[in-house]
Amino acid sequence: MSKFETFREQYPVFQYRGYETEFAEGLCRVNFRYRIEGLCDFTTKWQFPTKHTHTDAILEKLLFSLGMVEAISYYKCVCPKVVEVQCQTLTKWQAAWWKKLFYHGLGEFQYLNGIHISEEELFDFSYEEAKEVRLHDEAAYSGVIVPVGGGKDSVVSLELLKDVGVYTFSINESTTIRNVISQCEGAVGNFPVRRILDKNILRLNEEGYLNGHIPFSAVVAFATVITAYLNQVKYIALSNENSANESTVKDSFVNHQYSKSFEFETDFTEYMERLCDSDIHYFSMLRPLAEIQIAQLFAEYRQYHSVFRSCNAGSKQGIWCCNCPKCLFVYMILTPFLPEEELVGIFGENLLEKESMDRYFRELTGIEENKPFECVGTRQEVCFALKRFVVRGGRSLLTDRYASYLEQIPDGLDELLGSLSAEHHIPEELYQYLERSLTK
Repeated sequence: MSKFETFREQYPVFQYRGYETEFAEGLCRVNFRYRIEGLCDFTTKWQFPTKHTHTDAILEKLLFSLGMVEAISYYKCVCPKVVEVQCQTLTKWQAAWWKKLFYHGLGEFQYLNGIHISEEELFDFSYEEAKEVRLHDEAAYSGVIVPVGGGKDSVVSLELLKDVGVYTFSINESTTIRNVISQCEGAVGNFPVRRILDKNILRLNEEGYLNGHIPFSAVVAFATVITAYLNQVKYIALSNENSANESTVKDSFVNHQYSKSFEFETDFTEYMERLCDSDIHYFSMLRPLAEIQIAQLFAEYRQYHSVFRSCNAGSKQGIWCCNCPKCLFVYMILTPFLPEEELVGIFGENLLEKESMDRYFRELTGIEENKPFECVGTRQEVCFALKRFVVRGGRSLLTDRYASYLEQIPDGLDELLGSLSAEHHIPEELYQYLERSLTK
């Protein structure tokens, strides 16, 4: 049997046991408890800034939901056949909703671990079935939360909405995030949130239990809604673009960015609307845009060029690692809009001259079928960016090596830059800020 099948037989039950909440000193602290029978207990600790001093029915549902998505972090180590929800009831619709998120959110995890299983077969839910009840929220909300990760996309959202006045949000705020926030003149407040995973999961990873990517943006979705509810903020403006909809593994459901996709955003919106009638509204400010359009806007915000870090490997240390596909992608997508000396000034070296980037170059441009498992744009827009670079006389080790491939690419950059996707959930009163930026 495979490791996956062996673990499922040995540890057949995963339990979401419950959570405890404490309010003190302007903070809401929550501990979520899980158990894999016969293996380990786990606790995730969260801390939110808050104006509330106690729980209520809506907050209980929101916290429970965050605990559900957080469960994926521990479930994946052995993928039990049964998930027992012990702390609240679920409707039949909610059970199906969560099963879809577990399955698609673990798509990359399944692919890289050689797991071949249907959504129906992944696990059976064990829970007390509830009648669907939509809660009523009488609170008044105002303002906009913009989650900040330290990369170029959230910078563009901050700048688009700076005249509105934004509250920044981050999970486990890093030096890079603080540096980015410090450059935003429109920030009127900051919500730093803390998340501490149980160290036992790190130990199990080292011991050879199953490991891999989780739908972290789904975690962010519930955490931002909780923050908005605790602080009476109306809008949550994510920075996910329409490029996130493209699958990572060609012609499959496997998408590294599933929880950044429009499909998830739509599903999440429906989940919240069926939960309660709150005025809190979650959406992506950049959904109508492709990554290359975001790069075009970002290129003008030079005050951020020395502080942003889109590199997952290096952002916590405040550096570009210059050895990963994310670094190469950002470098390439900016080539039509910044001169080489500025790009080298940002990254510290010319990434198109690095032999070690050859594989990533092929994956990002579509020479290889599958893209890297990173938050990167579409194959088409990468090729359009490089085509423009070459047409303008740009040369490098990698573009010269694959010149014959790039020659076949049409010069479609201008058309792409001028198009907007109609798929979005941006409120009308905020959409004007996006339109205004594109007509400058």
